[in-house]
Amino acid sequence: MGEDRMESLPGKMWLYSHRGQLNEEWEKSGIPVTDELWAVQPNDCVMPITNPMGKAISQTPGDRGRSLRQGQQSPWIMNEAASRIGCLSSAELERRLRREGLPARIETADRNGTPITVSVWGLDAIEMRRLFPVTQKFNGIKYSAGLSENANYAQGHAIWKPAERLSVRALYLLGLDFGQVELSLSEKGRLTVKGISTEMKVTGEAGKLRLAEVLSSFAASWSNETASGAQAKLGADPEFILISPEGRIVPASRYFSPEGAAGCDSIRIRGEKRWPLVELRPRPSKDPALLISDVHRLLQVAAEKTAGVALSWLAGALPVPGLPLGGHVHLSGVALTGERLRALDNAVALPLRLLEPPLAASRRPRYGALGDVRRQPHGGFEYRTPPSWLVSPRLALGAFALAKVAAEHSRELAVTRPLDDDRCRDAFYGGDRTLLLKAAHSIYEAISRTSGYASYKEPIDFLFQAIARERSWDETADIRLKWRIPIG
Repeated sequence: MGEDRMESLPGKMWLYSHRGQLNEEWEKSGIPVTDELWAVQPNDCVMPITNPMGKAISQTPGDRGRSLRQGQQSPWIMNEAASRIGCLSSAELERRLRREGLPARIETADRNGTPITVSVWGLDAIEMRRLFPVTQKFNGIKYSAGLSENANYAQGHAIWKPAERLSVRALYLLGLDFGQVELSLSEKGRLTVKGISTEMKVTGEAGKLRLAEVLSSFAASWSNETASGAQAKLGADPEFILISPEGRIVPASRYFSPEGAAGCDSIRIRGEKRWPLVELRPRPSKDPALLISDVHRLLQVAAEKTAGVALSWLAGALPVPGLPLGGHVHLSGVALTGERLRALDNAVALPLRLLEPPLAASRRPRYGALGDVRRQPHGGFEYRTPPSWLVSPRLALGAFALAKVAAEHSRELAVTRPLDDDRCRDAFYGGDRTLLLKAAHSIYEAISRTSGYASYKEPIDFLFQAIARERSWDETADIRLKWRIPIG
């Protein structure tokens, strides 16, 4: 009874300072400070802001898991991976970032690029600083005297969004929750990661204000979700393609308009905009079964639009070489946090990785990479890692059920995250099924211990039983057969 009461208490965010003192930028946030980690409760979130870090901060996820064998939730200690990342060589940092699809040349001289420093907290850029070279004269000869921070980019600047996306992903994929990323901007406008720091520095007034706003917003949503429980509403925009009897892709725009619940979507091929994708936009719902029902309705609408035409409908990850398909899952009603995104990677992306056919792996890391997320202008966010699960209704329902449980129970799942182990990430991209199968078993056990599992036991068990039998979906089969949509 005591433990249940503890887990229902609203969580609190703390700034951990070794001596209980704060610098000016942290004082503006209004977040309480502590130097006593023993007082932190299971639903709390702790951000260390000074060194040296205490033992509780540097403990490994494995140690944390062993100490919580009874399923007790643990506080989120942000940047728990900092000590491990700090020990990596430049070559290893670069390898890990490139594996995930990020352009990186760590500590390689780049005299022609413009250095940019991005301070990141959570999944937001807080401040961007452009560094200008300083030159001095000696006996009438100019020489370089290093770099001077001379300008901060405003959020509306054209470089902000691409630099934010690259920097946020770099830290997230390394297992970090905040820090600093050094970028280089080439003359052609290309960004490259040049360095990673597990510490964050904010110098400008605008940056300090933004940091305070982001921390305050996070603290409020964290307290609300841990007190009341997270309630995720799901949406989606899955894609499929139309294939002629001759095996050629038929433009979806021939039968569908870009607007509407059953419409078409575009891609760029050699700079030219084309519309080969059919995209379904079902009505969002908190119930995965209702969402599946609306997907089925839209497939029937699509059938009416293509009635009488000899076509095959294909879905999956890569049914046609060079044209990867997405099964993006939209989530609203829950905050986008690193903890929640890691839960989605482990509970959704990892199982689906084991169910895809072997050739589907070739689309990564450009498509289907871990942690691929995008905020939506209307609120909520879009988890973009999954492929098109339209190959069957049972696969679709299982994907939605996993997303629902991961989004609502990311606190509980934080104790078991196989993808926190870099060897598992290597396996995800490289295809080591033995290691991935062990990882899938551990995440299934973690999912089954959540309170949300009982509501979606059948579709979740179906997917993991298929994984155990080493089954994979068929991307050559017409999806209408399993959705029971008449062909012809």
